[in-house]
Amino acid sequence: LTLALLLAPLVWLGLYAADKHELAQKRIEQAEPRYARLLGLVARREDIGQFTTEANQITARLAFPAAQDAAQTGSEAQQRIRSIFADSKLDIGSIQVLPVKEGPHFDRIPINLRVEGDLAGIHNALTLLATQSPVIGLENWTLQTIGAVRPASNQRLGAQFNFFVVRARS
Repeated sequence: LTLALLLAPLVWLGLYAADKHELAQKRIEQAEPRYARLLGLVARREDIGQFTTEANQITARLAFPAAQDAAQTGSEAQQRIRSIFADSKLDIGSIQVLPVKEGPHFDRIPINLRVEGDLAGIHNALTLLATQSPVIGLENWTLQTIGAVRPASNQRLGAQFNFFVVRARS
């Protein structure tokens, strides 16, 4: 009985140590994949930095900067669109910046435009829009003839365009 009383704390201590060892092994097994991923990221640090730089350059080409507020961005895009269509000899009926549609990483700013003119002017304006940076996207558009259709003459067209620009969020 005395021997059992002396061995009981040692047995309990052994079981306690075995339990703690098993728990530590489970934690190590759970941490190993995370640690391996982190080592992989550290090893590819230069590549990740290069990809980040490239992504930032692409974002700068496609989207307006986050430093500009949405109203300023919409106004700037509106002036660009107005200038391009006016330089293409089209009569601008109306141009309107619509409310911003907020997203998790980017704001989408819609702009509606109504113009009148000939097909060559519309073609020229759309060609010039394709060269803009940041990009001015064209969501949809409609064309209608104005007046009677005369095959021998340049037909006057009315067009409605729904554009959008994207602004990065911080």
